[in-house]
Amino acid sequence: MTLTPRWRKFVLVVHVVSSLGWLGITLVNAVLTFTSVFTGDARRQHAAILMMDQIGGYLLVPVSLTALISGIVLGVGTRWGLIRYKWVAIKLLLTLIATGLTLFSLLPGLRELAAAAESTMDGVLVSAGRRVDGFYPIIVSSTMYLTMTVLSVYKPGGKTAYGRRVTAKPARERQPV
Repeated sequence: MTLTPRWRKFVLVVHVVSSLGWLGITLVNAVLTFTSVFTGDARRQHAAILMMDQIGGYLLVPVSLTALISGIVLGVGTRWGLIRYKWVAIKLLLTLIATGLTLFSLLPGLRELAAAAESTMDGVLVSAGRRVDGFYPIIVSSTMYLTMTVLSVYKPGGKTAYGRRVTAKPARERQPV
């Protein structure tokens, strides 16, 4: 199945916008995490934590799934394939990992932190919200998104073994016996 040029461009726009949205959400959460960890104002900390939960809870799942699904559609519907080229296969793997980490680690952590903020009295800092390890998910995801962007631009690595077999097969079939 090959996408028509019009559909390929449409899916590519959806993919780029959702991927940029995913990065944008991560950067917003980085600012909110920084505020949560380093502020001395409990109200500001509570607000930052609750905003991380709101942004993450409503946007991360649809944006990450849109990036994943549109990437799969582009892989299946274009000459790049899903596992024909190393850079596409690596991007697919990183996107699957990032989506899984978002669903099963980041979101539950944000919900737990938000519950702690909601149950903490006004004027009292949430101790869990002051932990510097809240930056680890941001560092990991930002590194993954940057890596995927570099892979998309430079397309390094050539074809996978599967890709070499698939593209060599039609050439062999065309040769006369």
